[in-house]
Amino acid sequence: MQSIQRAGFILIALWFPAALVPATAQSLKLPDAPGRATTEKVCGACHGAELLIGRQETKETWAAVVDDMIQRGATGTDDEFFEVVNYLSTNFSKTSPVVKVNVNKATAKDLEGALRISDKQAAAIVHQRDEKGDFKSIDDLKKVPGIDASKIEANKNRLAF
Repeated sequence: MQSIQRAGFILIALWFPAALVPATAQSLKLPDAPGRATTEKVCGACHGAELLIGRQETKETWAAVVDDMIQRGATGTDDEFFEVVNYLSTNFSKTSPVVKVNVNKATAKDLEGALRISDKQAAAIVHQRDEKGDFKSIDDLKKVPGIDASKIEANKNRLAF
């Protein structure tokens, strides 16, 4: 179990800069599956679910992510860490469906994490949406002033309208 833990939390640190907040504060929800509550409990004190959107990794990679988080101070039992690795590798793997963010409903923070864009660009999307109405296509989104269209294109599999 320690090797799974140690092999695990590295990538979460890279992908979860500081935001799985408690489930009550999330605008994006993790998939409803066994292990969700444990994942929210163990990871949710420091990270936001928006950082998982579009991530698809192997069990070994998720184990490395979990291990890194343990090294950074994540707390939980061996069983909880094992459950988190299983939940992530089942619901955020190369074979699982990609969880998408709805650009017409997401917060700026959700957009920032899901699309890997700056907070300024995410705020510009929300501002444009508030001013002009819902986006109908990826092309509409690429027209937002100050947006890096290449990042939008690269992350289009994470978008819903």
